[in-house]
Amino acid sequence: MSIEVYLDNPGVRLHWDSEARWIYIEYRQWYTTAEVNIGIEAFLQALRDHRAAKCLSDSRKRRVLQPDAQKALVESWIPQAAALGLKRLAIVLPISKVALSTVESLMCGYREYVETEAFATVEEAAAWLSVESAAVIAQA
Repeated sequence: MSIEVYLDNPGVRLHWDSEARWIYIEYRQWYTTAEVNIGIEAFLQALRDHRAAKCLSDSRKRRVLQPDAQKALVESWIPQAAALGLKRLAIVLPISKVALSTVESLMCGYREYVETEAFATVEEAAAWLSVESAAVIAQA
């Protein structure tokens, strides 16, 4: 498996997985709005570089985001990602109940742009991403 790392800091790791052919985001802890903005740019660069249509977001360790970071994700990141070709987003839900409510709220905004599903495990999310949806096939 070939991995190309785009971002690796204490709060998040983002890489391209050439074998699976998707962007993988691993949230590790709480992170600031500035770090969210850096992550957005790294993600968009990975999309451009690989013309990726899929993303697996491992949010198990994710923490609550500041409101301005949430706004940036819904109003800036996801529309730009969709415009660059992102079609499917698999989200592994956070362990934290407080963070879970934040992620569920974000998912509502994401679904306006890309096919988004929530999962309990990374394995379930990967299995869903591995099966091509009718929408992805039609747009390929």
